[in-house]
Amino acid sequence: MRRLSLLLIVALAASAQQKIAGPLPAPLQLESPVEDKNFWLFASLERSAEAREALRTSPDLAELRTKRIAALADAAKNCKAELGCIAQALRWTDAQIAEAGAALQASYRASAPLRAWVDGPLRQSGAYVRGGSGAELLASAWREGARGINLMIDVYGLGMKPRYPDINSMVYEPESANWKRLVETLVGVLGEDEARLPLFWSPSFRFAVELMQMNHRDEAGRFEPMELAGHPNAAAFARMKNVKWDAYPYTAILVPGSGNDRAGVDLSPFGRLRDEIAAKRYRDGKAPFIIVSGGFVHPSRTVVAEAIEMKKHLMSLGVPEEAIIADPHARHTTTNMRNAARLMFRYGFPMDRMALVTSDPNQSAYIENPLFEKRCLDELGYVPYKLFKRLSPYDQEWLPSVESLQIDPTDPLDP
Repeated sequence: MRRLSLLLIVALAASAQQKIAGPLPAPLQLESPVEDKNFWLFASLERSAEAREALRTSPDLAELRTKRIAALADAAKNCKAELGCIAQALRWTDAQIAEAGAALQASYRASAPLRAWVDGPLRQSGAYVRGGSGAELLASAWREGARGINLMIDVYGLGMKPRYPDINSMVYEPESANWKRLVETLVGVLGEDEARLPLFWSPSFRFAVELMQMNHRDEAGRFEPMELAGHPNAAAFARMKNVKWDAYPYTAILVPGSGNDRAGVDLSPFGRLRDEIAAKRYRDGKAPFIIVSGGFVHPSRTVVAEAIEMKKHLMSLGVPEEAIIADPHARHTTTNMRNAARLMFRYGFPMDRMALVTSDPNQSAYIENPLFEKRCLDELGYVPYKLFKRLSPYDQEWLPSVESLQIDPTDPLDP
């Protein structure tokens, strides 16, 4: 009897550990890709009935929602087309972010349904893999989201310059009468439908996402979900379960994009040459997959995703579709590496086995340069890879980091 009890305790402990073990190696469920990829916490909690109710009935958070709804109504009534006035009503101050974070932590401790959601779906999503545990995970995810909201309002509402203004700026002229009328109308429309604003963050969240849509900056959601039938990676994703990884020295050949530098050119000359190098590595049996990475970047607001064009070119070179994984979202070399690491985890690659990053000698040397590592730390907050042996001027071994799952709403075109 005693042995049975001990076994039961061990089984229950294992079950609890499994419940909060960490991110699942599966693609994120994206019902509304731009929202979900930038603000997984907000979008998913609004769709989760029990966890949403726990926040809605928290006295502190309910009071905070009332204040935010009132601020929206006041902006609609009194700000008119004054963008600064509207932004002040819908941005979050540091003090407000801290107040809401403390209330969220208290709600986590008080509510079993909210704890179950945080320790289950939130943690398993991996979207905030760097966020700590328990109550701190929830508060950290909130802080990330609030920072993202503020940045979207600043850049895509007020027209402040983003980190890369040549490719990431808003479409409209922020001082134009037309844009001001659009924003004024948006505030009024949001206030008309309070049912779409169920939680304290909802007014600012909806406002920020709508600003992105009004500026036609939906790059983060294009081609998503990529693994579903008819989407770019469906064939490769279907092949995953049958891959014999031990038959290959590497899991993947990552080919970073270079960006088109001429209008009307779908694939840059560097992209073509990098493809040819990677195709030879594939034919030599180096890896079962090639990952091509490059988004809708150059020229600014292009309608062409470099990764999609690279994939077409690889197929013309004889590489089968099911051997090519496209990342049509990365906008920089930093996110070429990060997004490849994400896809490798999400699609079930063995994360403890080496991959190759293959490019022309100049870019390959840049990736190896300590300044690139510093750039990753400055822009992402971590390094999404670990480099190992250089095999040639074109090829270097690397391992992906699970930290790459962390979403970044302060880079809203590729969070």
